[in-house]
Parts: sequence; C-alpha cells; structure tokens
Amino acid sequence: MNEGTRVFDGDDADPDEAVVVWRPEGTTIADWEYEADGETYTTAESNPDYDPDEQLVLLSFVDDLDEHWGAWTAHDPDELYEGVQEHDVPHYGFPEGRLVEADTDEGDVDGDDAVEVPAEFETIRERLEENGFTVEVDEEAAELYVEKYGTEYVVAADGTVTGDEGLRNRVTSIVNRYL
Repeated sequence: MNEGTRVFDGDDADPDEAVVVWRPEGTTIADWEYEADGETYTTAESNPDYDPDEQLVLLSFVDDLDEHWGAWTAHDPDELYEGVQEHDVPHYGFPEGRLVEADTDEGDVDGDDAVEVPAEFETIRERLEENGFTVEVDEEAAELYVEKYGTEYVVAADGTVTGDEGLRNRVTSIVNRYL
C-alpha cells in the first residue's frame, strides 16, 4: 500500500473512500499519537483489535481532500502528506490491515462507470489559456487541472469546478459556457 492508493475502512459497514497520504516505513500504530478532546491517544489505543506493532498508514478522505485542497489529484502521490498539512486537510492514522484497496481498475460490477474526457474540454482548455490560465488535461481521471496566480482548480467531466475561491467563478463561467 503506497501513497496515492485509494482505500476503504474494512471495519466500516458504509465506508467513505480515502487516499493513503503517507505510509511512514517502520512506524507502528503504537508510535503514532493524535489529540482528541484535549486528550492524547495512540492509533493502537483506538484500534484494540489490531496488533500494536502493525504498520501505520495515514489517510485523508476524498471528500476532505476535495473540500480543502481541490487540486490534490494534480500532485504526485509522494507530495500528498506535505500538501495535506499545507492545506489543513484532516488526516487519520489506521492500521494497514484495516484498510481495503479500492478497485479502481474495474469500477462497478458492470465496469461501466469509466468517465471519458468530454470533447468540450479542448475548447474549454483553449478559452482558459486565452485568459492566462495554465491547463493540463488528465485523460485517465477525465479532469482538467487549471492554475493561475498559484491557485489551482480541478474541472471534472461533469463540469464541477473545485478549488479555492479566488478565480473559481471565472473558471466556472468558462466551463458552463461550453459544457
């Protein structure tokens, strides 16, 4: 299990999708401490059914990443932990054995949830670049990564724009005009 791996909590009946942001080699769940309600706990104390010597994995939930750091998918997996800290994204320590890798290759049972890059992305890319934005297309994720003045935005295939306030309304306006 490496940084960037999408996972679910195997102990949760209705888990939210998460991403491994750091797997500190040789760090156990007994080593990792966190604070809650003014008290300090170890991940081992929060997971008594797991061996305290189990490998620690730090993860952030996809919803939190999207909310606090909209352009997180544009970064290399080895940059996730630093980015999570810089953008104040909540992150949590888990025993590695508690996590189940998400099946990102096959999608749903029918295999029909793959998202294609909309043809309109080419026009949107051109218009954004005319407005001084830097734009990269991620064919695999079917997303546009947009940046201007150090602020990053992600445009999903359905036209949803995530990222900090700033110029998000301008990006959304251009996307809505063509998609």
